[in-house]
Amino acid sequence: MLNKNYKKLLGIIITIVIPFCNGCKKEEVIQETTPTPIQEEAQVQEGFDFEKGTVLLNSGYEMPIIGLGTWTLSNEEAENSVYEALKCGMRLIDTARYYRCEEGVGKGIARAIKEGICTREEVFVTSKVMPSDYTRAAQGIEDSLRDLNLDYVDLMLIHQPGSHDEEVYKALEDAVKEGKVRSIGISNYYTPAQIDEVLSYATILPAVIQNENHIFFHNDELQEYVKPYGIILESWYPFGGRGHTSESFNQEKIMEIAKVHNKTSAQIILRWHLQSGYIAIPGSSNPLHIQENYDIFDFELSQEEMDQINAINENRRYENW
Repeated sequence: MLNKNYKKLLGIIITIVIPFCNGCKKEEVIQETTPTPIQEEAQVQEGFDFEKGTVLLNSGYEMPIIGLGTWTLSNEEAENSVYEALKCGMRLIDTARYYRCEEGVGKGIARAIKEGICTREEVFVTSKVMPSDYTRAAQGIEDSLRDLNLDYVDLMLIHQPGSHDEEVYKALEDAVKEGKVRSIGISNYYTPAQIDEVLSYATILPAVIQNENHIFFHNDELQEYVKPYGIILESWYPFGGRGHTSESFNQEKIMEIAKVHNKTSAQIILRWHLQSGYIAIPGSSNPLHIQENYDIFDFELSQEEMDQINAINENRRYENW
């Protein structure tokens, strides 16, 4: 169990430099000190496995690092998109109660399993408890399982901060104990203070924080803050979100790097996300774009290219919730 007295890690200096690029050398500088209970429970990760396309979460489960987002998709679109994503090799599917397409997501998964494309165990499904369900979080989880037609969800998140965060988080923890959810996390939490608040009542560490993150807005400081807990950040809107993708795709430096690698701007941006240590879940209903988004494991950005993309950052968010 986590102890509130240790939530800020005061007086502990631990610097762990773990580059997330494939083949990079890991360097560690650790001063002699006694780890806090929180650090002892956290499984601090060694980075993304680019050969397997996964990362080991602090919950002990492997999560794919690239997947399909289903925000704004209808149930019919979600079914077809999920099926196409699984068919092309993706194994991470992200949805939410708020999206109102969980039924379609479930049908797409069932269709792929029936055709022998994948097994249930190979598919990593994420959903979220919607704000209107915060006073009935346990039932909200049951509703998601029903509509997805699944016995368990691989990752369940609190969709965004609200007035019943502690109660919702406790419901997620109960669902883990009951075998209905395997890993839990939070979404749209951006500050250390918000993370500290969650850690003050958590008995199971959040495994993932899903936030807005793209080339014009980075979560670098938050990523460093949660690293000692083994918490991984995930990017929704990896291209800046619908209505803003052209701004990302037509960014001059991105286009230059894309030309060097004979890749699209989308592929360069997604590869940047992964090498920066962010799981990415681009949304699409176009089978060709879904395949394109997955074909990012046959090249690597140099450190110079990573630095050039990092320099694009304007600390500019498109959403404020």
